[in-house]
Amino acid sequence: MVLYRDGAGKAISLFIIPIVFLILTMAGTIMTDVQQVTTRLADGSSNSTGGNGFSIIVVILSIFIALVSVSCIFSLIQMFRDTKRIINAKSDMFQVFRKDVIFKVLFLYLWVWLFTSLWTILFVIPGLIKSLSYSQSLMILFDKIEDGTYTNSRDIITESRQLMKGWKNKYFYMLLSFVGWWILVELSFGLVGIYVIPFMSATNVAFYEHLRIGTL
Repeated sequence: MVLYRDGAGKAISLFIIPIVFLILTMAGTIMTDVQQVTTRLADGSSNSTGGNGFSIIVVILSIFIALVSVSCIFSLIQMFRDTKRIINAKSDMFQVFRKDVIFKVLFLYLWVWLFTSLWTILFVIPGLIKSLSYSQSLMILFDKIEDGTYTNSRDIITESRQLMKGWKNKYFYMLLSFVGWWILVELSFGLVGIYVIPFMSATNVAFYEHLRIGTL
């Protein structure tokens, strides 16, 4: 398994927004569940107000966090290739929020979601296999933007699929190795995510880097 612990340690400050969001989300979920149980015990009612507005806010925040996370991944790639690179959290975590990048990221997310969903409709297993095939798309997008060879999202997805031929099992086993960590995240109400989120992201980037140059 590819590990990149040094990168994970340096990236904790970079992932502060996703980490805080995870902790607040888990805390909010627990508080909501407790409130619902309390309400039901009090008057047997399960009605709630303001659910639609809250859902819209959560969706908007989730998109924002996803874009910040992509910025963090791009920064990790730069760190992996230049170990002396100094993190500037304020600028690095928002580097995809440029008009020449953000729409490329959003369109890629949309196409990956669409293709994965269509395969999942057929059955869960094909959807899982395709999600593994498309797993390197964001990192490939970074390279395409950097070297000026970006064409469209579907070409990136195709390249990811080709790159992952023969490596999906290894990548899947690598993801499975984090199951125990995510159980700890749940049990700690998100606090262990301070380490797990950057560690897992750095490991994914390291996997891509070794896969790209053929050293896995």
